[in-house]
Amino acid sequence: MARILILGGTRFLGRHIAEQALAAGHELTLLHRGRSQPGLFPQAQHLIADRDHDLSALHGRSWDVAIDTSAYVPRQMHELATALAGRVGQYQLVSTISVYERFEALGTNEDAPLKRLDNPAAETVDSNTYGGLKALCEAQARAHFGARCLISRPGLLVGPHDPTGRFTWWVQRLLRGDEVLAPGDPRAPVQFIDARDVAAWLLLQAANGTRGVFNLNGPDGLLTMGEMLNTLREVLNPDARLTWVAEPFLLGHQVAPWTELPVWLPGASQDMHRTSTARAQAHGLRCRPLAQTVADTAAWLRAPQRTLAGPANGPQRPNVGLTPEREAALLQAWHAQASAATDTG
Repeated sequence: MARILILGGTRFLGRHIAEQALAAGHELTLLHRGRSQPGLFPQAQHLIADRDHDLSALHGRSWDVAIDTSAYVPRQMHELATALAGRVGQYQLVSTISVYERFEALGTNEDAPLKRLDNPAAETVDSNTYGGLKALCEAQARAHFGARCLISRPGLLVGPHDPTGRFTWWVQRLLRGDEVLAPGDPRAPVQFIDARDVAAWLLLQAANGTRGVFNLNGPDGLLTMGEMLNTLREVLNPDARLTWVAEPFLLGHQVAPWTELPVWLPGASQDMHRTSTARAQAHGLRCRPLAQTVADTAAWLRAPQRTLAGPANGPQRPNVGLTPEREAALLQAWHAQASAATDTG
């Protein structure tokens, strides 16, 4: 049994880490602001504090492991490291694959160049600064914790309790059925990972005292957009019909990849879906079958007691997914274009 501190612990990934840690019999402390379902995990010790202003709740305590799910700017990392100096064994920082300057066609590994901010003192977290700020957080973590530091870089997290709505939008869309707009090339790669698999891996590394930097993404092998959507259809609604709409048409109609059609990236950006996880797999990373993630996410969405965690300290995210009206209009235009091409052919 280990004494584990989670910075966060009531939202999405942190919630799954906490749940699994308690199930394994660990002694758990959660430091959070008390805004996102503070009644969760009554068997854990809750320290209610805003890490941006006051970490005095950590004074006089010690832990074997600290897992930080909520560091977004390097100042937060520095202040936490100062507060925990000499009083924690392993420190784990949950970072992101967004730290990479670019993605490689053959797979981006952990040694690839990282983003650099023009203004390292910036603290506004948005789509332009998020990756660079996380890279600076990583540098602070290594400087303060050295050989006791583990940095994980997850890709897109999915599964129950997901507050982003990205993968979840596809689950809801397939449940609705009828004709579904499927974007781009069905052979295009996609990557994402169930947050529960990330939680299990982090706790395994806590037990093993692992150090270093690791990409965390899934599944274990290649997954394509076609396989993803067909699995969603088979699990949720076999009567739904997928209509594959070409990338030039979608971009020509100003459809926003990743937001209006979550997970989907156009060809020029698809290397983001090719990050290498060989290092994490060698340290025990295992991903559950996609069908299980789909079924469990749908069950969570159907649950009458389902609640979404409130906003975090990270970047504000745009609304995701096509509206039914926009999707119908796009499909109508796509069919009209195909019909016109047939008539002129």
